[in-house]
Amino acid sequence: MLTKKSVFINFFAFYFAWWSMLIAHWKGQAMFGWIAFTIVMAIHFFVVSINKKKDFIEVLAIGGLGILLDTILGNTGILVFKDSVFSFLPPLWLMGIWFLYATTISYSFILLRNKVKAQIIVGGFFAPVSYITGAKFMLLEVYQPFPVYYAIHGACWLVFFPLCFYISKKLKGF
Repeated sequence: MLTKKSVFINFFAFYFAWWSMLIAHWKGQAMFGWIAFTIVMAIHFFVVSINKKKDFIEVLAIGGLGILLDTILGNTGILVFKDSVFSFLPPLWLMGIWFLYATTISYSFILLRNKVKAQIIVGGFFAPVSYITGAKFMLLEVYQPFPVYYAIHGACWLVFFPLCFYISKKLKGF
């Protein structure tokens, strides 16, 4: 059963790992980010998760689609990634963040589950901001002029964020 405690744990664990991945990579100490990633994924699956099998499938599906979205944005020049292992893919740390993000759809974002208009607003406005944070840490660049970047990336998230909830609902049946 979903509890307030599990929602709060998921929320704070995600942001802890998100910042850890970002800062560790920025400082050239990626191992510390991956340690945080591993700890948070363990917390999610052994403390927070209501249904480990469905959560695992959800994390793979949403994380994989997120990586695909960033791959498309990277190959079109909307995002330019630094230090990517494979030039056509996002960097590994960002792929890790996608799997962390996927854990939040059924937990941290539970209040948005059946509110498509709110999903559109939150996704379209806030998601591009997180990439701006990555740009401030010089881990990636966003397309210039900035309003064009924000319009394109925001438009992608107007669709992608509600899609995440749709996937979650189909996988979990609620």
